[in-house]
This record gives sequence, structure tokens and C-alpha cells, in this order.
Amino acid sequence: MKEQIEVLGRLASLRGNRVQQMLGRVSYQQNLCQRYRNNIAGLSRLCGFTVPMTTPLQRDNQQRYKATLYKMVELQRRELALAEENLARIQRELLAAMRSEKVITQFLEGKMGEWQELLARQEQKIQDGLAAQAWWRAQVG
Repeated sequence: MKEQIEVLGRLASLRGNRVQQMLGRVSYQQNLCQRYRNNIAGLSRLCGFTVPMTTPLQRDNQQRYKATLYKMVELQRRELALAEENLARIQRELLAAMRSEKVITQFLEGKMGEWQELLARQEQKIQDGLAAQAWWRAQVG
């Protein structure tokens, strides 16, 4: 029973490490999504700026500049969508890892309880045996 509990303890530890690793990945992915959102907001603000144009060359430059900004915003939006999909997948994996960890932890706690009961019964048998010996000696002697 002791060996089984030790193996279960190692398994619980491995699953706990997996959960911690997944929590780190979720945190990283959330930060990545936030960076994309910040990039989109910043680029969108840049798209809104206008300056007085006096020459056709300046107007052409500004049009090209804004077209490039809009392309960058669209690229960041696609990257954000992909990052959010990855975040959702990682969160599902985290939930599964947490369930798995909880199952093994509960099973381990049950086995520990059984082992404690077994040890208590063995201790009680020893105490009963010693009490019976003491009583027998008192009767004989």
C-alpha cells in the first residue's frame, strides 16, 4: 500500500506540475492577446491623425501611409483572432489538466485514508494483544 501511495504521490506531483505549466501558458497567451489589442488601438489612433496637405505629393504620401497602417491593423486583428483561438484551446487543456489533477488528488487522499485506517487497526490489534497479555499475567501470577 505504501508503494502504491508513493507512486500516486509522484503522479499527483507530475499532474500538478502540468497544471502550473498550463497556467503559465495561459498567462503568456493572455498577455499576447493584450499586446495585439494595444497594437490595434495604437495603430487605429495613428490612422485617425490628419495634417494639412498643400501638395499632391503630401496627399499621396499620407494616403500610402494610411493604407499601410490599415494593412497593419488588419494583420494585427488576424493575429489577435489566432491568439484568442489559441488561448481558448489552452484554457480547455488547462481545465482538463486541472480535472485530472483533482481526480488523482482525491484518489490519493482516499488511499491515504485507507492506509491510516489500516495502520490504526494494526495499532489497535497490538494494543489489544498487549492488554490481553497483561490481563493473563495478572490472572496467572
